[in-house]
Amino acid sequence: MRRPLSLGRRCPGATAASIATEQAFRAIAQAVHRRSRRRRTPSVVPAAVAILAPMTNQPAGRRPDELFETGADRAGYVQEMFGDISARYDLMNTLMTVGRHHAWRRMAARALVRPGDRVIDVGCGTGDLTFACLDAGAGDVLGLDFARPMLARAREKATHRGASGAAFALGDATQLPLADASVDGWCSAFVVRNIPDLDAALAEAWRVLRPGGRLAVLEIPRLSPSPLRPLARVHFNRVVPLLGGLVSGHGSAYRYLPVSVDHFLAPPEFTQRLRSHGFRVREVRQLMFGTVALHVADKPVAHG
Repeated sequence: MRRPLSLGRRCPGATAASIATEQAFRAIAQAVHRRSRRRRTPSVVPAAVAILAPMTNQPAGRRPDELFETGADRAGYVQEMFGDISARYDLMNTLMTVGRHHAWRRMAARALVRPGDRVIDVGCGTGDLTFACLDAGAGDVLGLDFARPMLARAREKATHRGASGAAFALGDATQLPLADASVDGWCSAFVVRNIPDLDAALAEAWRVLRPGGRLAVLEIPRLSPSPLRPLARVHFNRVVPLLGGLVSGHGSAYRYLPVSVDHFLAPPEFTQRLRSHGFRVREVRQLMFGTVALHVADKPVAHG
């Protein structure tokens, strides 16, 4: 039996199923009811304004588009944001994707994992992709995230599931706490567009993967022109921030999402970025009418 995947010295701080749609929308209704009772507004229009105001008023200096300017502390903003929304993160994923995100993670895990593989899940959040990799046959999986509240949720879920093959640690995608050529798989779900230095993260993925190891990335790509693009933009720019404000209480986090998508790469561009780091791209799947992409690649056994 192989030893569990261990942390190296490079990490300075290393330490259920889908929610039913009915329950999700009940939570939204309850949130609206609580807000309207608390404010006691005398008419429908002021009540609606009172509810929506926290989602439309952007705190000074925190406009999402400014985070992509030179010198902006995007990493710090993202770290704080994911910590703030951790309690309702799973619920929002279910609402935004109509429950499909679990199936996408299972798809990514099946494309990545071979029996007994050692895998690192970068930006693991509450652990859903970590658990999908274990279910697909991984021997052990290290879930890495830089938001402590997300890791706390992941550990709670691992205990509930009895997922003994999962370990979770605080860490940075650009400074992985692993030795060179120490894992068989590197994966992430809806994370890489949030990494300010994408090239550094991909270089680290290459470093820790063994020759023949695989990489799987689920992400929301920049939308290409299509008949469905206007509908997708309404969903990301209007519906998601509205739901995010009501459900999580942090509308700004979900206003950041469409901005981050606009600043990310289209699938062909991300394919080229992977190739520029030496990866051999094996498969690109576009899901949910092109609003989600799965890239699967490997590190060739012989390189250079």
